[in-house]
Amino acid sequence: MKNHHNLLSSSHNRRTFLKGAGVSLLLPQMASIAGDKAYKNPTRMAFLHVPNGVIMDKWTPKKVGKNFEITQTLKPIEKFRNDLQVISGLQHKNGFSNGDGAGDHARAQGSFLTGVQILKSAKTVKNGISVDQVAAQKAGHKTYLPSLELSTQRGRLSGSCDSGYSCMYQFNLSWRNEKEPMVPESSAQLAFNRMFVLKDAKNGTDVETGKSILDYMKGSAKSLKHKLAKEDVHKLDQYFDSLREMERKANKGKHEISSKMLDRDFNAPPKNYADKIETLMDLMVLAWEVDATRICSMIIADEGSNMSFPDLGINSGHHSLSHHQNDVKKIKELEKIDNFYTTRLAYFLNKLSQKKVNGSSLLEQSMVLYGSGISDGNRHRHNNLPVVLAGHANGKLQPGQHRVYKDAPMSNLFLIC
Repeated sequence: MKNHHNLLSSSHNRRTFLKGAGVSLLLPQMASIAGDKAYKNPTRMAFLHVPNGVIMDKWTPKKVGKNFEITQTLKPIEKFRNDLQVISGLQHKNGFSNGDGAGDHARAQGSFLTGVQILKSAKTVKNGISVDQVAAQKAGHKTYLPSLELSTQRGRLSGSCDSGYSCMYQFNLSWRNEKEPMVPESSAQLAFNRMFVLKDAKNGTDVETGKSILDYMKGSAKSLKHKLAKEDVHKLDQYFDSLREMERKANKGKHEISSKMLDRDFNAPPKNYADKIETLMDLMVLAWEVDATRICSMIIADEGSNMSFPDLGINSGHHSLSHHQNDVKKIKELEKIDNFYTTRLAYFLNKLSQKKVNGSSLLEQSMVLYGSGISDGNRHRHNNLPVVLAGHANGKLQPGQHRVYKDAPMSNLFLIC
């Protein structure tokens, strides 16, 4: 490190930052900087939640084991069949009312990563620690950010939602403890700056609005490259290319996504909504690439979302459609929405598979849980939940199969996470 003291700085957890023109930029692991000490790839985890359940007979394979068929809803992720597990038969008993009456959407999202029966009150909140935060308590100190929470929508921290439950349950997925949610960031630009850009400790300089962070790093990056091994120069160039693309998408989203996109009942073209989802997914990939964090959660849409999808020919709200009462037209529209979401999952898995870090892809190094706290949205069922577990977790998982259980607690799955 002493050879680069004018260019680099280190954090308390030994992460390396490139300094330039008053700001610092988090860098990926590079052998030229870290020395010859071998770097063991850590296991990353992400939890992605989609709302309102799915059409289960278009989701669930009939065959069990390695020769399972790819169903209609899983078709977008077919190329990753050997990198994922479809898991059937999991349930959250505490998603059901258990005497508390209506409010299945609040319970579905509130219990998804905690397994806890949430308290039905608009004023008093009581949940439990979520699995991602259990992991963050154990390993979060090893990275710049202990965990990263994202959402496509701006949440609410007060008021009553869904039959008298606090709105906190429907707008948060991750929980630090029974009282405190980990409030997700919905702005790609703010999340980007939080992860990758630091103010200079001496003068507190802000990054100029509209100017790329890479503009501040040109001189420092050029000088650093002269001192890096060839493979690390290539890694740095790839990283900067990723940052440029990320900044482009974040700034594009800022202008193209209307303010309605950040409200609970928003109505915007799916192209913009897809861009929003994919931009936040790109942020997670970048965060893992530089080991800024290893633990992520993302609310793809809050539970009970009534967004419409006009570009899919769907003008009715998602939540309204989920109570289809076996109407064939509504079911067909829901199938399109389900495929829209699994297409976004395919986008994320593809990005992870393409990104190589220290000899293996991020998909090989990670575990990605995708699912919903409701299976049948028409009847608000919390058993036989639609769940996909993707990734290899550095060899700890055995993907490429359909696993079926009989009313097993979903929290049991978290024991391997």
